[in-house]
Amino acid sequence: MKSVSRRNDAQAVHADLPPPTPRHGTPESAEGVHREAVRPTSRHHLALRLLILAATSLLALLATGALGILFATASNAATTSENPGLTPLPANDQNIEPRGTFYRAHGVPKGAEVVYYGIEPEQAYDVSPNTDSWSLNFYMWFRWKGPRDPSTTTAFDNATNAATHYVVKYSYTNAKGVETPIRLKDGYEYQLLYIQAGFSNNFDLSRYPLDTQDLSIQFENTTYDFDQMTYLPDPGRSFDKEFAVPDWNTKNIAYASYVKHYHTDFGDSDSGAGYTNWSLGTYSITISRPISHFVAKLLLPLLVVMIVALMTLLLKARHEISRIALSGTALLALFFLQQGYSADLPPTAPLVLMDEFYVLSYVVVTLVFIRIVWETQQVYHHRRNSDQLMRQNRYIFVTLGLAYSVGIVLLFF
Repeated sequence: MKSVSRRNDAQAVHADLPPPTPRHGTPESAEGVHREAVRPTSRHHLALRLLILAATSLLALLATGALGILFATASNAATTSENPGLTPLPANDQNIEPRGTFYRAHGVPKGAEVVYYGIEPEQAYDVSPNTDSWSLNFYMWFRWKGPRDPSTTTAFDNATNAATHYVVKYSYTNAKGVETPIRLKDGYEYQLLYIQAGFSNNFDLSRYPLDTQDLSIQFENTTYDFDQMTYLPDPGRSFDKEFAVPDWNTKNIAYASYVKHYHTDFGDSDSGAGYTNWSLGTYSITISRPISHFVAKLLLPLLVVMIVALMTLLLKARHEISRIALSGTALLALFFLQQGYSADLPPTAPLVLMDEFYVLSYVVVTLVFIRIVWETQQVYHHRRNSDQLMRQNRYIFVTLGLAYSVGIVLLFF
Protein backbone atom coordinates (compact mmCIF):
# COMPACT_ATOMS: atom_id res chain seq x y z
CA MET A 1 0.00 0.00 0.00
CA LYS A 2 2.86 2.31 0.79
CA SER A 3 4.55 1.64 -2.56
CA VAL A 4 1.33 2.25 -4.45
CA SER A 5 0.70 5.53 -2.68
CA ARG A 6 4.25 6.69 -3.37
CA ARG A 7 3.81 5.89 -7.06
CA ASN A 8 0.56 7.84 -7.16
CA ASP A 9 2.17 10.80 -5.39
CA ALA A 10 5.06 10.82 -7.90
CA GLN A 11 2.65 10.70 -10.84
CA ALA A 12 0.71 13.60 -9.37
CA VAL A 13 3.88 15.66 -8.97
CA HIS A 14 5.03 14.94 -12.52
CA ALA A 15 1.61 15.72 -13.87
CA ASP A 16 1.95 19.26 -12.59
CA LEU A 17 5.30 19.76 -14.38
CA PRO A 18 5.58 20.79 -18.10
CA PRO A 19 6.56 18.00 -20.47
CA PRO A 20 10.32 17.69 -21.06
CA THR A 21 11.73 19.38 -24.14
CA PRO A 22 13.65 16.95 -26.38
CA ARG A 23 17.29 17.80 -27.02
CA HIS A 24 16.84 17.47 -30.77
CA GLY A 25 13.28 18.39 -31.63
CA THR A 26 11.34 16.69 -34.34
CA PRO A 27 10.36 18.59 -37.55
CA GLU A 28 6.89 18.97 -36.07
CA SER A 29 8.15 20.60 -32.91
CA ALA A 30 10.51 22.90 -34.93
CA GLU A 31 7.66 23.98 -37.13
CA GLY A 32 5.70 24.74 -34.00
CA VAL A 33 8.52 26.91 -32.71
CA HIS A 34 8.61 28.69 -36.13
CA ARG A 35 4.94 29.46 -35.96
CA GLU A 36 5.19 30.81 -32.45
CA ALA A 37 8.17 33.00 -33.33
CA VAL A 38 6.65 34.42 -36.49
CA ARG A 39 5.15 37.84 -36.17
CA PRO A 40 2.57 38.51 -38.86
CA THR A 41 3.66 41.10 -41.46
CA SER A 42 0.95 43.46 -42.63
CA ARG A 43 0.19 44.07 -46.29
CA HIS A 44 1.32 47.66 -45.85
CA HIS A 45 4.80 46.54 -44.78
CA LEU A 46 5.03 44.18 -47.75
CA ALA A 47 3.94 46.90 -50.16
CA LEU A 48 6.51 49.26 -48.65
CA ARG A 49 9.30 46.72 -49.18
CA LEU A 50 8.29 46.18 -52.79
CA LEU A 51 8.13 49.92 -53.36
CA ILE A 52 11.62 50.42 -51.94
CA LEU A 53 12.93 47.59 -54.12
CA ALA A 54 11.38 49.05 -57.28
CA ALA A 55 12.67 52.54 -56.40
CA THR A 56 16.21 51.18 -55.94
CA SER A 57 16.14 49.52 -59.37
CA LEU A 58 14.78 52.69 -60.96
CA LEU A 59 17.48 54.86 -59.34
CA ALA A 60 20.18 52.50 -60.59
CA LEU A 61 18.70 52.68 -64.08
CA LEU A 62 18.56 56.49 -64.02
CA ALA A 63 22.13 56.74 -62.76
CA THR A 64 23.33 54.45 -65.55
CA GLY A 65 21.51 56.50 -68.17
CA ALA A 66 22.91 59.74 -66.76
CA LEU A 67 26.45 58.40 -66.95
CA GLY A 68 25.91 57.37 -70.57
CA ILE A 69 24.60 60.83 -71.45
CA LEU A 70 27.56 62.53 -69.76
CA PHE A 71 30.06 60.40 -71.66
CA ALA A 72 28.28 60.98 -74.98
CA THR A 73 28.13 64.73 -74.36
CA ALA A 74 31.81 64.91 -73.52
CA SER A 75 32.84 62.93 -76.60
CA ASN A 76 30.72 65.05 -78.95
CA ALA A 77 31.71 68.47 -77.59
CA ALA A 78 32.18 70.95 -80.42
CA THR A 79 35.24 73.13 -80.77
CA THR A 80 34.80 76.86 -81.22
CA SER A 81 35.58 78.66 -84.44
CA GLU A 82 38.56 80.99 -84.61
CA ASN A 83 38.07 82.03 -88.23
CA PRO A 84 35.00 84.32 -88.57
CA GLY A 85 35.15 84.18 -92.38
CA LEU A 86 34.13 80.50 -92.48
CA THR A 87 31.22 78.50 -91.04
CA PRO A 88 32.11 75.90 -88.36
CA LEU A 89 31.04 72.30 -88.91
CA PRO A 90 28.22 70.73 -86.89
CA ALA A 91 29.26 68.71 -83.85
CA ASN A 92 28.71 65.35 -85.53
CA ASP A 93 31.13 66.25 -88.34
CA GLN A 94 33.83 67.36 -85.94
CA ASN A 95 34.32 63.79 -84.76
CA ILE A 96 36.40 63.09 -87.88
CA GLU A 97 38.81 65.94 -87.10
CA PRO A 98 42.38 64.64 -86.64
CA ARG A 99 43.82 68.13 -85.94
CA GLY A 100 43.14 71.71 -86.89
CA THR A 101 39.56 72.85 -87.54
CA PHE A 102 37.19 71.97 -90.38
CA TYR A 103 34.92 74.52 -92.06
CA ARG A 104 32.45 74.49 -94.88
CA ALA A 105 33.67 76.32 -97.97
CA HIS A 106 31.67 79.20 -99.42
CA GLY A 107 32.38 78.59 -103.08
CA VAL A 108 35.76 78.42 -104.79
CA PRO A 109 38.35 81.19 -104.33
CA LYS A 110 39.12 83.25 -107.42
CA GLY A 111 42.14 81.86 -109.24
CA ALA A 112 42.07 78.49 -107.45
CA GLU A 113 42.41 75.33 -109.50
CA VAL A 114 39.30 73.14 -109.14
CA VAL A 115 40.08 69.44 -108.78
CA TYR A 116 37.18 67.03 -109.19
CA TYR A 117 37.70 63.73 -107.37
CA GLY A 118 35.85 60.42 -107.26
CA ILE A 119 36.30 57.15 -105.39
CA GLU A 120 35.10 53.68 -106.31
CA PRO A 121 35.54 51.18 -103.44
CA GLU A 122 36.53 47.61 -104.22
CA GLN A 123 36.98 45.88 -100.86
CA ALA A 124 36.73 47.01 -97.24
CA TYR A 125 38.04 44.75 -94.49
CA ASP A 126 39.68 44.60 -91.05
CA VAL A 127 37.18 47.00 -89.47
CA SER A 128 38.44 47.03 -85.88
CA PRO A 129 36.88 49.28 -83.22
CA ASN A 130 39.53 47.90 -80.87
CA THR A 131 42.28 49.71 -82.81
CA ASP A 132 40.11 52.40 -84.47
CA SER A 133 41.30 51.21 -87.87
CA TRP A 134 40.07 49.67 -91.11
CA SER A 135 41.40 48.93 -94.62
CA LEU A 136 40.15 49.67 -98.12
CA ASN A 137 41.13 48.82 -101.68
CA PHE A 138 39.74 51.43 -104.07
CA TYR A 139 40.08 53.40 -107.27
CA MET A 140 40.48 57.15 -107.06
CA TRP A 141 40.55 59.66 -109.92
CA PHE A 142 41.26 63.37 -110.40
CA ARG A 143 40.08 65.72 -113.15
CA TRP A 144 41.38 69.28 -113.34
CA LYS A 145 42.37 72.11 -115.63
CA GLY A 146 45.63 73.86 -114.85
CA PRO A 147 49.35 73.31 -114.34
CA ARG A 148 49.15 71.86 -110.84
CA ASP A 149 48.99 68.04 -110.67
CA PRO A 150 47.00 66.92 -107.58
CA SER A 151 47.70 63.21 -108.09
CA THR A 152 51.30 63.53 -106.92
CA THR A 153 50.76 66.12 -104.18
CA THR A 154 47.66 64.69 -102.46
CA ALA A 155 48.12 62.93 -99.12
CA PHE A 156 45.68 61.05 -96.85
CA ASP A 157 45.40 62.59 -93.41
CA ASN A 158 44.16 59.48 -91.66
CA ALA A 159 46.17 56.79 -93.50
CA THR A 160 47.80 54.27 -91.20
CA ASN A 161 50.20 51.32 -91.52
CA ALA A 162 51.99 53.31 -94.23
CA ALA A 163 55.18 51.30 -93.90
CA THR A 164 53.57 47.87 -94.31
CA HIS A 165 50.27 48.39 -96.08
CA TYR A 166 50.15 51.32 -98.44
CA VAL A 167 50.14 50.74 -102.20
CA VAL A 168 49.49 53.33 -104.94
CA LYS A 169 49.43 52.37 -108.62
CA TYR A 170 49.06 55.03 -111.33
CA SER A 171 47.12 54.05 -114.44
CA TYR A 172 48.89 56.55 -116.72
CA THR A 173 52.65 56.93 -116.93
CA ASN A 174 55.13 58.11 -119.55
CA ALA A 175 57.75 56.06 -121.38
CA LYS A 176 60.03 56.19 -118.35
CA GLY A 177 57.33 54.90 -116.02
CA VAL A 178 56.78 58.26 -114.33
CA GLU A 179 53.16 59.04 -113.47
CA THR A 180 51.80 61.41 -116.11
CA PRO A 181 48.15 62.41 -116.55
CA ILE A 182 46.36 62.22 -119.89
CA ARG A 183 44.32 64.99 -121.50
CA LEU A 184 40.65 64.30 -122.15
CA LYS A 185 38.71 65.65 -125.14
CA ASP A 186 36.99 68.29 -122.99
CA GLY A 187 40.39 69.74 -122.02
CA TYR A 188 40.60 68.25 -118.52
CA GLU A 189 43.71 66.51 -117.23
CA TYR A 190 42.93 63.05 -115.88
CA GLN A 191 44.69 60.52 -113.67
CA LEU A 192 43.39 57.25 -112.20
CA LEU A 193 44.95 55.59 -109.15
CA TYR A 194 44.49 52.19 -107.53
CA ILE A 195 45.15 52.40 -103.78
CA GLN A 196 45.42 49.82 -101.02
CA ALA A 197 45.67 51.45 -97.61
CA GLY A 198 44.71 51.28 -93.99
CA PHE A 199 42.89 54.17 -92.32
CA SER A 200 42.22 55.30 -88.79
CA ASN A 201 39.00 56.81 -87.43
CA ASN A 202 37.90 57.75 -83.95
CA PHE A 203 35.01 55.31 -83.59
CA ASP A 204 32.21 56.39 -81.27
CA LEU A 205 31.40 53.29 -79.20
CA SER A 206 28.91 54.80 -76.75
CA ARG A 207 26.06 52.81 -78.38
CA TYR A 208 27.99 49.53 -78.73
CA PRO A 209 26.79 46.98 -79.86
CA LEU A 210 24.08 49.03 -81.63
CA ASP A 211 26.62 51.58 -82.83
CA THR A 212 26.86 53.24 -86.24
CA GLN A 213 30.31 54.13 -87.57
CA ASP A 214 31.72 56.23 -90.38
CA LEU A 215 34.60 54.74 -92.36
CA SER A 216 36.06 58.04 -93.50
CA ILE A 217 38.88 58.87 -95.91
CA GLN A 218 40.33 62.38 -95.57
CA PHE A 219 42.86 63.86 -97.96
CA GLU A 220 44.40 67.26 -98.67
CA ASN A 221 47.18 68.73 -100.76
CA THR A 222 50.66 68.99 -99.30
CA THR A 223 51.81 71.80 -101.60
CA TYR A 224 48.92 74.08 -102.63
CA ASP A 225 46.65 75.87 -100.17
CA PHE A 226 42.93 76.57 -100.46
CA ASP A 227 43.46 79.71 -102.57
CA GLN A 228 45.48 77.66 -105.08
CA MET A 229 43.65 74.31 -105.22
CA THR A 230 40.16 73.22 -104.15
CA TYR A 231 38.77 69.66 -104.09
CA LEU A 232 35.17 69.09 -105.17
CA PRO A 233 33.26 65.78 -105.58
CA ASP A 234 33.07 64.73 -109.24
CA PRO A 235 29.51 64.99 -110.63
CA GLY A 236 30.20 61.80 -112.57
CA ARG A 237 30.93 59.76 -109.43
CA SER A 238 28.98 56.59 -108.64
CA PHE A 239 25.89 57.00 -106.48
CA ASP A 240 25.59 53.27 -105.77
CA LYS A 241 24.89 52.67 -102.05
CA GLU A 242 25.06 48.86 -102.14
CA PHE A 243 28.76 48.45 -101.29
CA ALA A 244 29.22 45.53 -98.87
CA VAL A 245 31.38 45.67 -95.75
CA PRO A 246 31.85 42.20 -94.17
CA ASP A 247 29.97 41.71 -90.87
CA TRP A 248 28.37 45.17 -91.13
CA ASN A 249 25.35 46.77 -92.81
CA THR A 250 26.09 49.64 -95.19
CA LYS A 251 23.74 52.57 -94.63
CA ASN A 252 25.15 55.42 -96.70
CA ILE A 253 28.06 56.60 -98.85
CA ALA A 254 28.83 60.31 -98.93
CA TYR A 255 31.30 62.83 -100.37
CA ALA A 256 32.10 66.23 -98.86
CA SER A 257 34.51 69.12 -99.34
CA TYR A 258 35.79 71.28 -96.47
CA VAL A 259 38.35 73.90 -95.60
CA LYS A 260 40.85 72.78 -93.01
CA HIS A 261 42.28 75.60 -90.92
CA TYR A 262 45.69 75.26 -89.27
CA HIS A 263 47.00 77.47 -86.50
CA THR A 264 50.39 77.77 -88.17
CA ASP A 265 51.90 78.88 -91.49
CA PHE A 266 54.33 75.95 -91.37
CA GLY A 267 57.25 78.38 -91.15
CA ASP A 268 56.65 79.86 -94.63
CA SER A 269 56.59 83.56 -93.79
CA ASP A 270 56.33 84.57 -97.48
CA SER A 271 53.02 82.79 -98.07
CA GLY A 272 50.78 85.10 -96.05
CA ALA A 273 47.78 84.39 -93.85
CA GLY A 274 45.98 82.33 -96.51
CA TYR A 275 48.58 79.58 -96.16
CA THR A 276 46.81 78.38 -93.00
CA ASN A 277 43.68 77.24 -94.94
CA TRP A 278 43.78 74.09 -97.06
CA SER A 279 41.16 72.26 -99.09
CA LEU A 280 40.09 68.92 -97.62
CA GLY A 281 38.17 66.19 -99.46
CA THR A 282 36.37 63.37 -97.67
CA TYR A 283 34.72 60.11 -98.60
CA SER A 284 32.79 58.15 -95.98
CA ILE A 285 30.93 54.86 -95.74
CA THR A 286 28.36 54.73 -92.92
CA ILE A 287 27.99 51.24 -91.44
CA SER A 288 26.03 49.69 -88.57
CA ARG A 289 26.17 46.36 -86.78
CA PRO A 290 23.52 43.74 -87.65
CA ILE A 291 20.88 43.45 -84.93
CA SER A 292 21.38 39.68 -85.00
CA HIS A 293 24.86 40.15 -83.53
CA PHE A 294 23.40 41.93 -80.53
CA VAL A 295 20.47 39.57 -79.98
CA ALA A 296 22.15 36.19 -80.52
CA LYS A 297 25.64 36.77 -79.15
CA LEU A 298 25.18 39.35 -76.41
CA LEU A 299 21.57 39.74 -75.26
CA LEU A 300 20.50 36.07 -75.26
CA PRO A 301 23.27 34.81 -72.88
CA LEU A 302 22.57 37.76 -70.58
CA LEU A 303 18.84 37.00 -70.43
CA VAL A 304 19.49 33.31 -69.70
CA VAL A 305 21.68 34.22 -66.71
CA MET A 306 19.08 36.70 -65.45
CA ILE A 307 16.23 34.18 -65.72
CA VAL A 308 18.20 31.61 -63.71
CA ALA A 309 19.12 34.23 -61.09
CA LEU A 310 15.52 35.40 -60.64
CA MET A 311 14.11 31.87 -60.50
CA THR A 312 16.22 31.10 -57.43
CA LEU A 313 13.64 33.18 -55.56
CA LEU A 314 11.06 30.49 -56.34
CA LEU A 315 13.02 27.76 -54.53
CA LYS A 316 11.99 27.07 -50.95
CA ALA A 317 14.14 28.29 -48.09
CA ARG A 318 15.20 24.77 -47.10
CA HIS A 319 17.22 24.61 -50.34
CA GLU A 320 19.52 27.36 -49.08
CA ILE A 321 22.72 25.81 -50.49
CA SER A 322 21.32 25.53 -54.00
CA ARG A 323 19.85 29.04 -53.86
CA ILE A 324 23.08 30.70 -52.72
CA ALA A 325 25.12 28.67 -55.23
CA LEU A 326 22.87 29.61 -58.16
CA SER A 327 22.74 33.34 -57.37
CA GLY A 328 26.50 33.47 -56.75
CA THR A 329 27.16 31.63 -60.00
CA ALA A 330 24.93 34.14 -61.80
CA LEU A 331 27.13 36.98 -60.54
CA LEU A 332 30.27 35.20 -61.78
CA ALA A 333 28.62 34.44 -65.13
CA LEU A 334 27.79 38.14 -65.59
CA PHE A 335 31.38 39.07 -64.88
CA PHE A 336 32.82 36.62 -67.40
CA LEU A 337 30.24 37.50 -70.06
CA GLN A 338 31.13 41.17 -69.69
CA GLN A 339 34.83 40.42 -70.02
CA GLY A 340 34.10 38.42 -73.17
CA TYR A 341 32.64 41.28 -75.21
CA SER A 342 35.03 43.84 -73.68
CA ALA A 343 37.84 42.15 -75.61
CA ASP A 344 36.37 43.69 -78.80
CA LEU A 345 36.68 47.22 -77.37
CA PRO A 346 39.72 49.46 -76.79
CA PRO A 347 41.20 49.27 -73.27
CA THR A 348 40.34 52.95 -72.76
CA ALA A 349 36.78 52.67 -74.09
CA PRO A 350 34.21 54.72 -72.12
CA LEU A 351 30.98 53.33 -70.69
CA VAL A 352 29.10 51.75 -73.61
CA LEU A 353 25.48 50.70 -73.99
CA MET A 354 26.27 47.04 -73.23
CA ASP A 355 27.96 48.09 -70.00
CA GLU A 356 24.74 49.83 -68.97
CA PHE A 357 22.84 46.58 -69.54
CA TYR A 358 25.30 44.80 -67.26
CA VAL A 359 25.15 47.49 -64.55
CA LEU A 360 21.39 46.98 -64.40
CA SER A 361 21.89 43.19 -64.33
CA TYR A 362 24.43 43.43 -61.50
CA VAL A 363 21.97 45.48 -59.43
CA VAL A 364 19.15 42.95 -59.88
CA VAL A 365 21.28 39.85 -59.21
CA THR A 366 22.89 41.49 -56.16
CA LEU A 367 19.45 42.25 -54.73
CA VAL A 368 18.46 38.61 -55.27
CA PHE A 369 21.63 37.40 -53.59
CA ILE A 370 21.10 39.68 -50.57
CA ARG A 371 17.48 38.54 -50.29
CA ILE A 372 18.48 34.87 -50.27
CA VAL A 373 21.19 35.37 -47.63
CA TRP A 374 18.72 37.29 -45.45
CA GLU A 375 16.09 34.57 -45.80
CA THR A 376 18.60 31.89 -44.88
CA GLN A 377 19.46 33.74 -41.70
CA GLN A 378 15.79 34.26 -40.82
CA VAL A 379 14.89 30.59 -41.27
CA TYR A 380 18.00 29.34 -39.48
CA HIS A 381 17.22 31.43 -36.39
CA HIS A 382 13.49 30.55 -36.54
CA ARG A 383 12.42 34.17 -37.06
CA ARG A 384 10.38 33.69 -40.22
CA ASN A 385 8.20 31.01 -41.71
CA SER A 386 9.46 29.58 -45.02
CA ASP A 387 5.93 29.53 -46.46
CA GLN A 388 5.44 33.21 -45.70
CA LEU A 389 8.82 34.06 -47.26
CA MET A 390 7.87 32.14 -50.38
CA ARG A 391 4.72 34.26 -50.81
CA GLN A 392 6.84 37.41 -50.56
CA ASN A 393 9.36 36.04 -53.04
CA ARG A 394 6.69 35.62 -55.67
CA TYR A 395 5.93 39.34 -55.48
CA ILE A 396 9.64 40.19 -55.54
CA PHE A 397 10.17 37.89 -58.55
CA VAL A 398 7.47 39.67 -60.53
CA THR A 399 8.61 43.15 -59.45
CA LEU A 400 12.28 42.62 -60.28
CA GLY A 401 11.43 40.90 -63.56
CA LEU A 402 9.23 43.78 -64.70
CA ALA A 403 11.71 46.44 -63.52
CA TYR A 404 14.55 44.71 -65.36
CA SER A 405 12.53 44.33 -68.56
CA VAL A 406 11.48 47.99 -68.51
CA GLY A 407 15.08 49.04 -67.85
CA ILE A 408 16.39 47.04 -70.83
CA VAL A 409 13.76 48.55 -73.12
CA LEU A 410 14.52 52.11 -71.97
CA LEU A 411 18.27 51.63 -72.46
CA PHE A 412 17.69 50.00 -75.86
CA PHE A 413 15.86 53.05 -77.18
